[in-house]
Amino acid sequence: MSQGPFDIVIIGDLRFPGGVAAGMSEHIRAQAKKGYRTALVQIKGPVLKYPHPFHPRIRECLDEGLAELVDPDQEISAALALAYHPQVFTHLPSRPLRITAERKLLIINHPLIDGAGQPCYDWQTIDANVQESLGGDVLWSPVGPLARPQPGAVSNPPPLFDDDWFEIVDVDAWAGKRDRFVGDIPVIGRHSRPDYLKWPDDPETTLAAYPDDPAFKVRILGAGDFLTEHVGSIPANWEMLPFNSVDPVQFLSSIDFFVYHHHSTWVEAFGRVIVEAMANGALAILPRHFEVLFGDGAIYAEPQDVRDTVQRYYLDKSAVIAQRKKADAVVREKFSHEAYAKRLKKLVGPPRKKKAAKKPLPRAQRRALFVTSNGVGMGHLTRMLAVARRCAPDIQPVFATMSQAFRVVHDQGFMCEYIPFHGHLRCDMASWNHFLRHEINELISFYDPSILVFDGNVAYGGLTGALQDNPGCLSVWCRRALWRPGARAEENIRRESSFDAVIEQGEVAGDYDSGLTTLYRGRTRNVAPVRLLDSEELLARDDARRELGLNADGTVVLIQLGSQNNYDYAEVQDAVINRLSQEPDTQIVVAEWLISHEPAPLPDGVKRVRAYPLGKYFNAFDFTVSAAGYNGFHELLFASVPSIFVPNENPMMDEQLARAQFAERNGLGVCLRTREMYKARACVERLLDETARADIRQRCASLDATNGATEIARFVEECVFSLRGDKELRGYWSAT
Repeated sequence: MSQGPFDIVIIGDLRFPGGVAAGMSEHIRAQAKKGYRTALVQIKGPVLKYPHPFHPRIRECLDEGLAELVDPDQEISAALALAYHPQVFTHLPSRPLRITAERKLLIINHPLIDGAGQPCYDWQTIDANVQESLGGDVLWSPVGPLARPQPGAVSNPPPLFDDDWFEIVDVDAWAGKRDRFVGDIPVIGRHSRPDYLKWPDDPETTLAAYPDDPAFKVRILGAGDFLTEHVGSIPANWEMLPFNSVDPVQFLSSIDFFVYHHHSTWVEAFGRVIVEAMANGALAILPRHFEVLFGDGAIYAEPQDVRDTVQRYYLDKSAVIAQRKKADAVVREKFSHEAYAKRLKKLVGPPRKKKAAKKPLPRAQRRALFVTSNGVGMGHLTRMLAVARRCAPDIQPVFATMSQAFRVVHDQGFMCEYIPFHGHLRCDMASWNHFLRHEINELISFYDPSILVFDGNVAYGGLTGALQDNPGCLSVWCRRALWRPGARAEENIRRESSFDAVIEQGEVAGDYDSGLTTLYRGRTRNVAPVRLLDSEELLARDDARRELGLNADGTVVLIQLGSQNNYDYAEVQDAVINRLSQEPDTQIVVAEWLISHEPAPLPDGVKRVRAYPLGKYFNAFDFTVSAAGYNGFHELLFASVPSIFVPNENPMMDEQLARAQFAERNGLGVCLRTREMYKARACVERLLDETARADIRQRCASLDATNGATEIARFVEECVFSLRGDKELRGYWSAT
């Protein structure tokens, strides 16, 4: 038995969608249930090209303390090492693994050859890589007999483990209440990711297995546009549901028969959805080749026989009850947590004796370099501060900013380097980009960050050049949406290929976005709106007013129209102040930006405030008159502060008008354009009405309060504590 802190170490790409991650997470849960301690080592494999987060089921296991995400560079010992999915080891990991284990298995989640006899991957190279990575003696264990290479089917097969490493389910969690059929006619269903290989070869076979017949109802979870192309037109009795749009347990409880037939060239390595259906009580009707795996737990029928098979069972309740009992017995005997626990105990013995309460294994400190562009405001810098303050304790944020407000980074407790923008240096763009490339190379060399996160509208040539110079440093571009059209946008969007990942910060007004990034959402990681502060971090009304030196009673209105460095808000501000000055018991407050060039003089009685972050004090105000920049807009909405939004319509800015109009049309605020000053008085009077303000507050309170900064911080952690296996870096690492 291993003397290290872990019983089992799992190595794989924890981002994998579908059955791989689901199977991995169930193994983790079963291991934890029986007292086995599990470490997770993340390798960024080559299969997933875009910035996927960890699979939600894996993330739940981590959040619940069922497993630990360990530093892949530290020494790890365990009784059993489980490497998931051969293609994760298409390349050697970017740095050597330091794992010792008594038993080592590579789980074959995907077969070596497809149904046409063609290789799915280069198993000889993969075997060499996994043997080198784990120190040899690694056996390949298929998830089921269908994934096991048959004698003579492949030349030079990898070394195989005698037993199959079945996927498992929590049987009781999947069980459905089945005392009758779900409707007046048989309901046939299927659940799979939207891929034509998961369906029969041709329309005729498909419509035989899933009849175009009003005597049946067909429910499909995992529908897609490819189905229309495949069958010609969707039958009227088919109900099409997008993948992941319905909870699988709920879906399975809404069908009587689970019919699964796939393409002749596809080899279903296991068929997790089939086990889930059997556990739920839906009768599984499958092609005959599945019998070697599911035995008498399923019914076997070719597509042309499905219709008669369904009708026969639908009319014979005793046969249905008997078949459900058989399915339940098979699932519990082969695919349950209990069956897996027996398999583990036989292989590695009982869990290691725990002498004391386990503590997470400390991880080495890693650095994340946050690079933010210049701006007329402080939005880029503030959004990255929002991420940095939510990073894991063993991640040290370091900033390199072009913003003249760099001192706020020090005030927040982070290291910061200032890189002057070309406009402040009065140099041409080409010279500045040359300087920028040199500076970022120096920063990466000195701070040795595991990841560089850039927040800016333009991916500067100097930045992308430095990323090319440092392929071992992961790179992420965080950008907001609502881009304006134009050639500059086209040129800029092409630079996203210089980054390993692109994250788009969410917009409450996303439905009004017609910018260029909407065409690239499939390539990006989309998160919720990013905010520096969560609602619970805001001061209460009385405390906020006291700290700012405001009147304890009466109406207090905030005017925050940004730095005004590139847009003239003077007429708006004057009009608002003039109208509010006529109101008794009303205090007017004007926010002064930290990077404003020359703050304008204010009338007597108007209070000036200069604070960062100002959002901490938002509860002090009855309403605001605000610019519609990304940060201020979202901070005000999520603080439920009624607001008049005045968009900055300078052509170099984002589409702030779209945000303001969205707020107006959805009852979340009021829109006032500088070209429509005749509306200013009416807008102010509208929010002087407490009933109108209460309605806005109520609507704002209904917004989903998920903070995208937390999502990005988790993504940073997942990247930092991972090894690269998505490309060949052997030459780079040997050279350095």
